[in-house]
Amino acid sequence: MFKLVVSDTITVPVAGRLPDAAGNFVPFGFSLTARRLPADKMREVITNEELLTTDFLRSVVQGWSGVMDEAGSPLEFSPGALDALLNIVGMSNLLYAAYIDACGVKGKAKN
Repeated sequence: MFKLVVSDTITVPVAGRLPDAAGNFVPFGFSLTARRLPADKMREVITNEELLTTDFLRSVVQGWSGVMDEAGSPLEFSPGALDALLNIVGMSNLLYAAYIDACGVKGKAKN
């Protein structure tokens, strides 16, 4: 049975590694809250060669959890804080890929 009811928002798990000052890769993880776009809108995004990944993410990301400031305190979501996150080299591509993965249907995992 399948109920054809799809939430307008999704939680997007994000995981990666970022090099520290010594060049050691430090793992990180957090979650985004974002608007879920339907397939027809996603096709428009994917085929729009003028739309930057960062602009797309700014249009769908609405919040986050697990993002901390330098002191280790939870960092409140804001457009400026999102811009700081997107300014990390490679982060926008990682977030975009995580968003696409979180939006899609998954098959049943095999044992």
